[in-house]
This record gives sequence, C-alpha cells and structure tokens, in this order.
Amino acid sequence: MGPAKGALMFVPSAVAASMCYWQVQRMHWKEGVVQEAREAMRAPPDDVFSLDELPRFRRCSAAGAYDHSRAVFVGPRPISFELDRYELQDGGMRAMLSVPGAVKSGYLLITPLKHEGSNRTVLVNRGWVPPDWRRRWGDGVAAQQPAGRVVATGVGQGSEEPSGFVPRNEPEKGNFYWLDVPGIAEACGLHPATPMLQVLREGREKGEAPTTPGGPFPLPKQGDAVVKFSTMPADHANYAAMWGAMAAAMGAMAVRLVRRGK
Repeated sequence: MGPAKGALMFVPSAVAASMCYWQVQRMHWKEGVVQEAREAMRAPPDDVFSLDELPRFRRCSAAGAYDHSRAVFVGPRPISFELDRYELQDGGMRAMLSVPGAVKSGYLLITPLKHEGSNRTVLVNRGWVPPDWRRRWGDGVAAQQPAGRVVATGVGQGSEEPSGFVPRNEPEKGNFYWLDVPGIAEACGLHPATPMLQVLREGREKGEAPTTPGGPFPLPKQGDAVVKFSTMPADHANYAAMWGAMAAAMGAMAVRLVRRGK
C-alpha cells in the first residue's frame, strides 16, 4: 500500500477527532453561557414596565392588579416540575396530588396585569393549575384570586413552537393549546406586542405576593429550572466522548489495514 493510500485510511479518524475537539470547545463555551445566565438571574429584578423587551435570563418584577376577567388557560399539559418541592398545607390538595394521573392534564394560567399608575399591561404566566380550575373559573375560583396590588417576579417568556401533533389554537373559542403570546394578547383585547412574564418560584416562596389563599396553586416554575438550553454542557461532553471513541476505533482500524497492506 502506497503512502498516499495509507494516509487516506486515517481521514475518517481525523474527521472524527476534529468533531470531538469541536464538541469540547462547544462544551466550554456553553459552560460560560450557562454561568453568565445564572449570574444574571441572581441580580436584583428590573421593573418590567421600564424595559422595551423582557430578557429571558434576567429577573423582572411587575407591580399592579390582575384582571381575572380576561384570564386565559393554555393546555391541557402535564405538570413539569416536582411537587415534593412545595409545601402543600391543605390536606385535600395533598390527597389529590397523591392519586396517579390526577393532575397530569392541567393548564397554564395566563392573566393580564395592569401597571399601577399607568395604562400599561403585561401578560403574566402565573403557573400550572389543575384541570378543574378552568371548569370552575366562573363559579368561585376567579373570586379567590389575588385582588388589588400584587408583585409578580419572573423572566420574559416567548411563544412556543408546537409540533405537528399539537392542535391549532382556537382564539375565537378561547382554546389555546400552546403559548402564542401575540395571539393570547389579542384574545385579551391587548396589543399583540404585549410582553409575557413567566412567574418563578424561588426557594420555598411564591413568585407573586400575595398568593391565592388556602391553596398552593398556581404552581410557578422553579427559578433554577429556567436556565436550560436544548443542548447543555453535559450533552456536548457526551457528543465529544462519542466522537472521540469513533476516532480511536477508526484510527485502530486504519493502523491494522495499513499494516496488513504492507
């Protein structure tokens, strides 16, 4: 086997090794991005109504009053975080949550919040609620929600990109299956550019004050669950290991073929 042909045998191994190196670089870069986002999340919250757009990884606060008459329910969707992180003081709630499947198809509760002292409004994703909230909203549940001044703290939230299996939203019927921020804003009679704030729960405190009396709902997302990317540093590490293993295996095969060719 000639030198040129022998060198070609190592091309696949070299390509895999370069992919391994690239994934290692991506891992270090993503670690920096995650660290920056976490540091930004620890900064004092900005006033929502002083910002042109709500940042994804910086906490913001909105003070004002909820308009519960224009609440929107998005779903059904399963609960997406661990219930054992919450203190459920109500025995009935605890019993309900212990039944398998009892709370797998709830909703996100979106409520407009009007700024105190101005006519500006922000949509607030207050968190996950059980399915019966939508059915009983006009029969007492809405009346139990915070009245008067509240302070909602969270991060900016954009629209979701639904898969082909998710139904189309039906704003005219009040049915939203996925988060379409401009569509929800228009359904609430607001400008489509109205931003949405996703309330966060930090530690054992609610992300809004005061909260619903006598119950743990809505359940907002944990603050530490926000800094998530489709590909995290650990994923890049796994990809690097895969490419590295392929490079080693193909390199060993190339050595064997070259020796055999001699």
